Amino acid sequence: MAEFTEGTVIVGFLDPGAWSACFGLSYRDLCLYDAASSQRIVRPGGKELRAVTGAGGIAVNRNKVARDFLDNTDGEWLWFVDSDMGFAPETVDQLVKSADPALRPVMGALCFAALRRKPAEVRTLYAERFLIQPTVYEYVETDGEVGFRPIIDYPRDQVMPVAGTGAACLLIHRSALEVVRARYGDAWFDPIVHPTGLKGRPRTFSEDLSFCIRLQAVDLPVHVDTAVKTTHEKGFIYLDEETFEAQNLEG
Repeated sequence: MAEFTEGTVIVGFLDPGAWSACFGLSYRDLCLYDAASSQRIVRPGGKELRAVTGAGGIAVNRNKVARDFLDNTDGEWLWFVDSDMGFAPETVDQLVKSADPALRPVMGALCFAALRRKPAEVRTLYAERFLIQPTVYEYVETDGEVGFRPIIDYPRDQVMPVAGTGAACLLIHRSALEVVRARYGDAWFDPIVHPTGLKGRPRTFSEDLSFCIRLQAVDLPVHVDTAVKTTHEKGFIYLDEETFEAQNLEG
C-alpha cells in the first residue's frame, strides 16, 4: 500500500461548472469546522480533487478522481460528495468514526433519490410523479431480473451492511481502491452490464452500483450510516429523510 497520512481525507467531487447553494454553503461550513477541529481536510499538503463533468462523463471522471487520489495524494480516505448535496459540518468526522479500514472500508451517508413513478399523461396534465427512496440497496434476483432494490424500512440512526449505495456522500479507504485496482485496473466506476439481468435483456448498472459490485467481487463490504443525514437538491424539492417520511405518511 502506498504511503498515506493516517486519518486524512481528500475531497473529490464532480460538477457541471455550477454548484447547488446547499452544497456550497455546506462545504464552506464543513471546511471551517475541519480547520478548527480534526484538520483531516484543511491541512498542509491537503488537496481537493474536482472534475468538471457533463452527464455523459460521470464514470470516467469518478475514475479520474480515484486514480488521482491514489497516485497524487497522501490521503487515507477519499470522500466523494456530489455538488447538489447538503450535509452537516461534522459529516466527514462522523463517517470516519463509523468506518474502519479493515472491517468497514466503504461507508456511505444516508442519501435519497427520486424514482419516476408515473409518466406524464393527460390525466395528470402531463406532470410526472416521483417517489423518494433511500439509496440503501439490497441485491435481488427475481422473475428474470437481477438488480438492486431500495430498503424502504431501513434501520434508523445506525450502521448497516448493504449490497450497494450511491456515491453522493461516500467515504472510501485507500486500501479498498487499491484492491479493486489490482483486480480490475483503473475501472472502479465503469458501468457493468448484466447480459440477461432485465428479463432476458441486458441491464446496465449505474457507475456507483457498478463500483459496489466490484467491491463485493473482491470481498470488501459496503456499509451505510443512517445517522449521517444529507439532503439532495432537485429543483423545487430537497430529498432527505424528512421528505421521505412525510411522503410515506401521505401514502
